[in-house]
Amino acid sequence: MGRSLWRLVRFARPYARRIVAGLLANAGARFFELLPMIVVGRVVDKVSLSLREGQALLPGDFVWAGLLVLGTFAGLAVFQSVSDYTLDAAAQRIRHDLRVALYIHAQKLDVSYFESRQTGDIMAVLAGDVDNLERFFSDTSTSIVRLVITFVGVYGILLWMDYHLALLLLAPMPIAIWAVRFFATRVAPQYRQARRAVGEINAILENNLQGMHVIQAYSAQEHQTGRIRLRSEEYRDAAVRAARERAHFIPLLYGVAGFGYALLIGIGGWMTVAGVGPSVGEYTTFVLMAMRLIFPLLIFGMLINQIQQSEASALRINEIFDTTPTVFDQAQAMALDGHLEHVHVRDLSFAYPERKRVLCGINLHLECGRMLGVVGPTGAGKSSLAKLMLRYYDPAAGEILVNNLPLSSISLDSWRGRIGYVSQEAYLFHGTVAENIRLGSPGAPDEAVEEAARMAGADEFIAKLPQGYATMVGDRGMKLSGGQRQRISLARAILRDPEFLILDEATASVDTRTEEVIQNNLRSLRQNRITLAIAHRLSTVRHCDEIVVIVDGVIVERGTHEELVALDGVYAGLWRVQSGD
Repeated sequence: MGRSLWRLVRFARPYARRIVAGLLANAGARFFELLPMIVVGRVVDKVSLSLREGQALLPGDFVWAGLLVLGTFAGLAVFQSVSDYTLDAAAQRIRHDLRVALYIHAQKLDVSYFESRQTGDIMAVLAGDVDNLERFFSDTSTSIVRLVITFVGVYGILLWMDYHLALLLLAPMPIAIWAVRFFATRVAPQYRQARRAVGEINAILENNLQGMHVIQAYSAQEHQTGRIRLRSEEYRDAAVRAARERAHFIPLLYGVAGFGYALLIGIGGWMTVAGVGPSVGEYTTFVLMAMRLIFPLLIFGMLINQIQQSEASALRINEIFDTTPTVFDQAQAMALDGHLEHVHVRDLSFAYPERKRVLCGINLHLECGRMLGVVGPTGAGKSSLAKLMLRYYDPAAGEILVNNLPLSSISLDSWRGRIGYVSQEAYLFHGTVAENIRLGSPGAPDEAVEEAARMAGADEFIAKLPQGYATMVGDRGMKLSGGQRQRISLARAILRDPEFLILDEATASVDTRTEEVIQNNLRSLRQNRITLAIAHRLSTVRHCDEIVVIVDGVIVERGTHEELVALDGVYAGLWRVQSGD
């Protein structure tokens, strides 16, 4: 077992007693499986003795043997079923714990991790690779245990019966050990490449299926088919190379097994006839058990193949476990006490990894009961400011103070629990309208859900849906229009009754009339909360208490709508373009 697999064995520890019970039952099954061979040897010796001495045997002389064999099969059935159930149940629990633990860890990772890695690839780990590990714990590990118990048990009996013949079977064993090591070294890289290719295929498929309408609109089917074909060929070629290595390995194992068995038949048969070896019955038992000894060796080739596949999956799983967030709670992080009164942004600068700075020297003051508007051209850094407020990232320089405390000193859950966030790309989950609105407030009553929808200007169109609030929105809310998705996302934030409401282009996809309704409702929500409204459409922020204009990451203007229009600068120019003046 490789290092990556060993690291995941910790998930089996809570079920150690169950696993030990399953292994003991498996050992009992192997005992009953081998017992008939000993009975056969005794019967053969009895028959041989009768033939030599001319003694007649009665049917009753064999009844004991038949009943004993019948009992062994009954014992085998009971112990094997107990073993299979116990170990399979443990494997299912391990898979469950592993998948949940992996998902919990993934939820702690930075937003930047998910922005830089394709979702389909992560899904391939959470689904496919975890399932591979379940097969390892339920099938492969059980087969390994069965093989070890069988090998040790059989070889122990063979040593007890005749150690000379038993040692003959070990003669080709060094070749088998070398073959296993050689095969594992050659095949492991192929399985790792195959698992990576599966992740890439899943990533492309997920993107293409979600964007199929765009592919069809641009007649890009052939190009996208080529991308899928290329990644599928990588997987196919890696799998074929692994199969080729296995095809070279299996004949070698058969040759080792055949050589050992040939020594047993040739030399052991001569020793029995010459009277210097076991009796005929014991030799019969020896040959039968030797087959049981050699057969696991052949199965071992298949198990090595499965182990290498599991090791490749374990490696990808551990890659996620080994990824640590860069944004995390400090050792002394504490929950924010009291009501959120103000947020100060001082000399804030920020740059994404391996990119130039998108914000430089930003200074803002947000107070409870007031609304701050942030405007500017595309790419000015407005959404980056929202991500810093949510602490998706930490700033490169400067600081954010919350009630005069550094934001980094406040626990993430405590801080984000006070925020209602509406992003410019409204994301809905597969489920009903009501379930999506309740995302941050799962226990909210129906009346509160409906009131939040009304405040977001969504109640009118929701009432016209086939099942109203019980209507399924589809994956990513694709059954709804962009404006409808945005209003449900806004209702989700309003339902949470946040102390800090962050609106990032929250009404960009709605019509002018609906936006006016939403703006009137939001103005009534200013009391007892801080509101940060980021917008490209200036009508969204014209009623804010203060507006700042960001260009290339720098604040170039600030003031009320009237003051900025009178200033006749950047804001005034944008206002003339959008208003048609």
